[in-house]
Amino acid sequence: VTRMGGSVPMCWVEDEILPEVPLIRHGDNVGLTSFASSELKDAVQWSCLQMQREHAISHRGNASAKRLLQFLKNACLHPDDPKYRRLRLGNRIFRESVYDTGARGVLLALGFEELYGHMECGPGGGRMLGHDRIRDISDAMEVVHRSLKSMESDDGGDDGIALAQPVGGDGFGRAGFGHAGGMNL
Repeated sequence: VTRMGGSVPMCWVEDEILPEVPLIRHGDNVGLTSFASSELKDAVQWSCLQMQREHAISHRGNASAKRLLQFLKNACLHPDDPKYRRLRLGNRIFRESVYDTGARGVLLALGFEELYGHMECGPGGGRMLGHDRIRDISDAMEVVHRSLKSMESDDGGDDGIALAQPVGGDGFGRAGFGHAGGMNL
C-alpha cells in the first residue's frame, strides 16, 4: 500500500518539512495513513514558526493559534461527533484566522483534508476518532500552545528565531527589483 493507492508517482519530490507519508495504518483503514510521530512534530513546529512570523509582521499569529487550539480542543472533546472534525471553508472566521495562515499547516499535518468545501479529519461515516489520532491532536495542541505562549510574551519566539520574514519574503526579491506586476523604480 502506498499513499497513491499502489500506483507509481510521475515524479519524486523531496521535501524536508513534509516528506512522503510513511505507511502507518490506522486500525482496519488500509487507505488512511499518517506521519510518523517525529515527522508530525517537525511539521507542526514548522507551522508554528510560520505563525510566529505572521505575528511578528501583523500580529495575526496569536489569534490564529488561539482559534486553532479551539478547533482542535473541540475535536478531542467530541471524538464521536463528526461536526467537530469538519470545518467549513466558506466560514469567514475560519478562513481568515486559520485557513489563510500558518495554522493550516498544522491541520494538514494532522490529516485534515479538503473535501467538498470543508476541511475534514478522521474516519468517514460518523465513526469515532481513534486513540492514536486523538493523541496526535493532543500533542500538536501542546506544541501550538507553547508557540502561543512565546508570542504572548513578545520575546520574538523560541530563541529569537522567528524573524518577520526571510530576505526576499516580502515579495520584492533579494535584489529589491520589484515584484510580480511592477518594478520598483
